[in-house]
Amino acid sequence: MSNSFSNPPAVSPYFSGAPNSAQRQDQGPTLRRRNPTVSGSDNGHGIDRKPSGRAGGSVVQKMDFMFPKVHSDFTVQTDRGGAASLVAYILIAILLLAETFTWLGQNRATSEHISVDTSLGKRMRVNINITFPALACEDLHVDAMDVAGDSQINVADTMVKRKLHLDGRPLSKEEIKVETNAHRQHQETKERLLKEALPEDYCGPCYGAQDTDEQCCNACDDVIDAYSKKKWRTDALFLTAEQCIREGRDKREPKLMTKGQGCQLSGYMTVNRVAGNFHIAMGEGIERNGRHIHTFVPEDAPNFNASHTIHELTFGPDGHQNNGSPLNGVSKIVKEEHGTTGLFQYFIKVVPTNYVGMDGLGDEGDADAANKNKNNEGMPVFETNRYFFTERFRPLMGEEEVSDEKQEENENDKRRVANAGHGGGHSNKDHHKIQNSVLPGVFFIYEIYPFAVEISQNSVPFTHLLIRLMASVGGIFTIVKLADAFLDDRDRRRGR
Repeated sequence: MSNSFSNPPAVSPYFSGAPNSAQRQDQGPTLRRRNPTVSGSDNGHGIDRKPSGRAGGSVVQKMDFMFPKVHSDFTVQTDRGGAASLVAYILIAILLLAETFTWLGQNRATSEHISVDTSLGKRMRVNINITFPALACEDLHVDAMDVAGDSQINVADTMVKRKLHLDGRPLSKEEIKVETNAHRQHQETKERLLKEALPEDYCGPCYGAQDTDEQCCNACDDVIDAYSKKKWRTDALFLTAEQCIREGRDKREPKLMTKGQGCQLSGYMTVNRVAGNFHIAMGEGIERNGRHIHTFVPEDAPNFNASHTIHELTFGPDGHQNNGSPLNGVSKIVKEEHGTTGLFQYFIKVVPTNYVGMDGLGDEGDADAANKNKNNEGMPVFETNRYFFTERFRPLMGEEEVSDEKQEENENDKRRVANAGHGGGHSNKDHHKIQNSVLPGVFFIYEIYPFAVEISQNSVPFTHLLIRLMASVGGIFTIVKLADAFLDDRDRRRGR
């Protein structure tokens, strides 16, 4: 940092002649420039020493009124100025780094905007991956329904069931092969006995679900498979199809629970984007008289172990984890005191969420989905859903609640027994273990939030960073120079 003399010289530095005696008396002590006759550019400084008022001065040089130059002969370098310059450089470096990191952070930040969700008739994909450590795969049935009246019974075409041992290990290929062979032998024996009572050229009807006119449905399972391929409901076939009636499946009794195995259920389902629920509950779900019911043996309810671990539950395209879904990793284990089972209910609020822009949307599949939807500004929009939830658990075995009147009667009975000289008898506890009227299972009850959240990434132009950097550099130089000038003027007044 350089200091210039506060009082300008009495004689112009470019004046080649010496002042007369009258000028010396009027102006007092003066400074005279050395080598006043030298003209041209000063080496190392690039300062034109030609007087600006002469005819030889260029037009551009005459316009230099904002950045006048002071020759090095008229400046003084001090220790304070050097220290001030060092402080200024350090402050400039710190502020430049701070402004750069702030600009980078602003570009990585996101902003959220809430608007009313006006979309109609859209579908929503539900991705699930749940492990039931003590529930066999053949006892797992996924049912879905919504307030619009649509229902899906025993969703299986998009689900994968993986059999597990009780310790969580999956069954080996040999074990699965043995079970499959035993089931096949049982089916072959059953079909052989049924065919013996039918003519050799029998061709059962498929009730409109056949792919070709020559297709035959000789067994109840054939009719069910044909209906499933057409995405038709199959619950009424057991009561109407002649194949099912002949096999006695119209009078089927609820199946008892299978013990000794676990199951991992994974896959997805597509539902209407309206309020509804999907559940894995005890028994097989059927539609009867417009109502959804489950058929099971009540005495077998304690064998339906509803313990589960949720590995993934998302509402949206596959592979997008929705910024960490809150139910991912949740594990619930039922204790013996609760009857080894109960009713788990998860009340979910689904929030439609739109990500504007491609940054942070996920893999290439998400990018392709975003390219199909664009907003009014032409930016890609990725549509998904986030959610939050509350939960409730009702055990199968609970404690009976005793009313105040009943409790007062019990106290009177205890006093009469005590007055009669009898001791003991009943425990002092005023509750008993009873079996609650609950359907064992895991229910996910979801509602669609009426507002949509739009998340976009901030974009701060690079020119804003340049402006802030230039302002920081200029501001520091100005402040430090003013401070140094103030201190120098104070010392000069003190006579230093």
